Amino acid sequence: MTVHADSRRDTDPDPQPDAQPQPFSGLLWADIAATRTAIDELPFIAALGDGSLSAGHFAYYLAQDALYLAAYSRVLAEASVLAPNPAEREFWAAGAASCIEVELELHRSWLAGDDTRPAPGPVTRAYVDHLVAVSAAGNYAVLLAAVLPCYWLYADVGERLHAGYLAGRREAAHPYADWLETYADEAFAAATRQAILLTDAAAATATAVDKALMRAVFARSAALELLFFDAPRLHAAG
Repeated sequence: MTVHADSRRDTDPDPQPDAQPQPFSGLLWADIAATRTAIDELPFIAALGDGSLSAGHFAYYLAQDALYLAAYSRVLAEASVLAPNPAEREFWAAGAASCIEVELELHRSWLAGDDTRPAPGPVTRAYVDHLVAVSAAGNYAVLLAAVLPCYWLYADVGERLHAGYLAGRREAAHPYADWLETYADEAFAAATRQAILLTDAAAATATAVDKALMRAVFARSAALELLFFDAPRLHAAG
């Protein structure tokens, strides 16, 4: 199954005279249109969808994802510290805790029996370094823009992967059926929507300089998401 760029619901209808201004997140999403198309066209995405992905490439992706999530949880914890009110602090703290749970589940269910401790690959290191650097600057709005692509792109790609899996399901077992089923998690979809709303709220009071930074770090994180999906092809053994 290939994810097609034209399957996205990101084309606005003809604007009405009383239409509300586009939220800042809409601008961020438009900024990365080319990156989103490139993700959809990756061999990794097509092979994961149709089941032809090699076991080695899938294992590399999962191992790097577990390493990434350990670091990402700490960045979300920092977002919780910087958050301006209890509700937002609670949301990001819950996100950080969820990352740890997912990381542990990866080791229990998908990486069990693999006693090796893989080192972070070059893309994983670059992505983590980027997020840590943004986090260290202590700007809440900019940090939200940096962490948002991990939520949004995963949910966006996962929605279509799961729909394609259901549409093409046949009697033959899909080797990654259990993984594709995880993309149907409504709790994660709801968290993604909330992360977008919080980013928009932060942008509403951000300065022009901070908004420009938000766009830059969002685009950089999205580009690293693209590289992360493509990393098994370039860096997995064999």
